[in-house]
Amino acid sequence: MRNNSVDLTSLLLQLYNLILLIQDYNNTDLMQELQKQDSEYLEKIIQQNNEILKILKERSDTNEWWYW
Repeated sequence: MRNNSVDLTSLLLQLYNLILLIQDYNNTDLMQELQKQDSEYLEKIIQQNNEILKILKERSDTNEWWYW
């Protein structure tokens, strides 16, 4: 009787462990995707900022010429 009880408890714990592993896998997957998006967005923001700075510098250079 005691052996059956231990087997059942062991089975339940293994099932619980499996559920936790699946949840962890999903969380890890989600976190990796979020990190990828963050990286891509940051890269895009940096690119856009560089373009803005270039435009501002070109305008500044053009305006200096008109003042002389």
